[in-house]
Amino acid sequence: MPKPTVSIHTITTSYGASDIRVFEPSSYDDILGTVVTVHPWSFLGGGEHNTIGLARNMSTRGWRVITFKLKSTPLYLGGAIGGILFRHYHEVNHVAEVVEWAFEQYHTKNDTSDHRMVLLGSSAGAPFAGSAMAKIQQHQHAKIAAFIAVGYTFGHFASLGFGRHFSSVVGNSASNFCGSSSSSAEDNEEIPPKYFIMGENDEFTSVEQLESMVARMKSVNPNCKVEVDVVPSVGHFQLESPNYDPVVAEKVVQWLQDTIF
Repeated sequence: MPKPTVSIHTITTSYGASDIRVFEPSSYDDILGTVVTVHPWSFLGGGEHNTIGLARNMSTRGWRVITFKLKSTPLYLGGAIGGILFRHYHEVNHVAEVVEWAFEQYHTKNDTSDHRMVLLGSSAGAPFAGSAMAKIQQHQHAKIAAFIAVGYTFGHFASLGFGRHFSSVVGNSASNFCGSSSSSAEDNEEIPPKYFIMGENDEFTSVEQLESMVARMKSVNPNCKVEVDVVPSVGHFQLESPNYDPVVAEKVVQWLQDTIF
């Protein structure tokens, strides 16, 4: 299998310089789209290394994949506790700025609607990605074609830290992200399809809890396209491990092929 090409770009964000790694297929003339990955929260031991294996695997299947080191809430603003209290403002904004850069850098110049921009969050990075998606769709010109969560932290204990992000993907009566009560074709086109992958033995979220959240999404907006994929006999951290990068990559690529093409 051909190795992807990897380039590093240093961009300026509201939180200083950020190094962006871009993995691109070497054997595809037409790249299918761009996937921006969001790694697990650094305060819980996550880092860019958690998404590089996935990026390598997906980029051999036609996708441009971006990884970066997510800026966490600084200690002078309370660090981890400050992040929770302020809805991880720094993390969410950083994701949104990287997506905006990617859109400006790679979208089709003559027809922006032709570009496919996908957000993929892993573990606690998934709630940040979901809130960034809502922010992007509301306030920026980049459009999200799909949202993917690997091990979204929907569980009761996890909700203490990340529960304020749930409405961004679950929706409410005022939201247009699987949450709009409008049935117009124009509104429904704005709702990105969502794909949740989790291990059957996830230590933070049970299969029943995930299915309950998905049922809520569909009850708020029946037109919301959501799919759940449970990997048998696998835990939360196993699914994040390099051993499962090929499995997750294959599932993501196949779902994208079936869903947004």
